[in-house]
Amino acid sequence: MSEKLKTSKEVIRCCYKISDTDVDCLFKLVELGKPVTSEELSALLKMSKTTVENSLKKLIDIGLVVREKGDEKKIGRPKYYYEIISNYMEKLKHDLTECSRKIQSSMSNF
Repeated sequence: MSEKLKTSKEVIRCCYKISDTDVDCLFKLVELGKPVTSEELSALLKMSKTTVENSLKKLIDIGLVVREKGDEKKIGRPKYYYEIISNYMEKLKHDLTECSRKIQSSMSNF
């Protein structure tokens, strides 16, 4: 992993208060650039489906990932697809800038 990518992961993890696993899921969704199921993502990341689904829920909660129901016509549980939001770079830039502003503001209090 490049040093720049490693630093990006640390900054994202810190500002969003998410785990390394959550960041790994986020980066894999960015890399794939298409909707995938939690099963597909767990296979790609070599993690349990439950772990991946917990990370996806966090990423949905912070607004970086969307979940859509598949339109397969079959009986049983619906299949859900996850993908990165279309404007993820703008959201990341905005959120990380805001995080940085809060850090700088809190440092001026010391």
